[in-house]
Amino acid sequence: MQFAWANVENFEKADVVIIGVPDESASRALRKGASKAPDRIRKISNEREVFERKKIKVITLPGVCPLEKRIFDHGNVKKKDISKIIEKIVSNGKIPVTIGGDHSITAEILKGIDKVKKNVGIVYFDAHPDFICSSKQYYGSVVCDILDYKNINFDSSIEIGLRAPEPEELINIRRKHLKTIASVDVVEKGLQKVVEEVKERVEENIYISIDMDVVDPAFAPGVSTPAPAGLLSNQLIYLLKEVSKLGTIGFDIMEVCPAYDIQDMTSHLAARIIIETISCMTCKIS
Repeated sequence: MQFAWANVENFEKADVVIIGVPDESASRALRKGASKAPDRIRKISNEREVFERKKIKVITLPGVCPLEKRIFDHGNVKKKDISKIIEKIVSNGKIPVTIGGDHSITAEILKGIDKVKKNVGIVYFDAHPDFICSSKQYYGSVVCDILDYKNINFDSSIEIGLRAPEPEELINIRRKHLKTIASVDVVEKGLQKVVEEVKERVEENIYISIDMDVVDPAFAPGVSTPAPAGLLSNQLIYLLKEVSKLGTIGFDIMEVCPAYDIQDMTSHLAARIIIETISCMTCKIS
């Protein structure tokens, strides 16, 4: 089943290419099942966002920005192939949107982008910094795993929504001078101030990575490693709306765990986040 908003039938016609990576081989979460997320999110997008009247199907529109992108759903691929596929997508001037799977997949995505784009800044939405360097190649070491990528610019990167760091991660954040904004900081500063700080930090080529545990479990219970006191769903969508206007070259959404979801709340929110972010990439900068 394709993503509900897929509106072209081949790669050549697309502006945006959606790829699923049903893999959680590098996860150490007690909750298992993130590999089921790509297909589940697609399924729920078709169940919750498509209506039929008089045998005519109607799909809901994005609520924030008009949908002007041509979207192709490439289907699912193996993790070992994703970096080459991403390299091809970006080399052809298209925007990759990847649905995981565990968050280690992001390092493989950025490996492909690193071969094509220069001076790439990361906007990383997560409850956890994923900055463990004492262990590599797993869902908690993503930031360390990309440190040696020559075209990833940490001076133009930022993490948003943090609230559950490990001691080692705090040390690594300070050493690397990585800019972070905790979930409570979003409340204290307000959304517009957070957007201003992002604009001051990032440059033109922005890659967005979203771990769905950045959202409070009240709105996204079906994640691999839930952490209380997260962002509200509309806070995240607002931030993504503003960030995606700044020169987004791709984004991913990771760590949905359907087995622990409640009435598919998390999969539905993930589908809505994907289409809202895609549509806002064509909006004018406010």
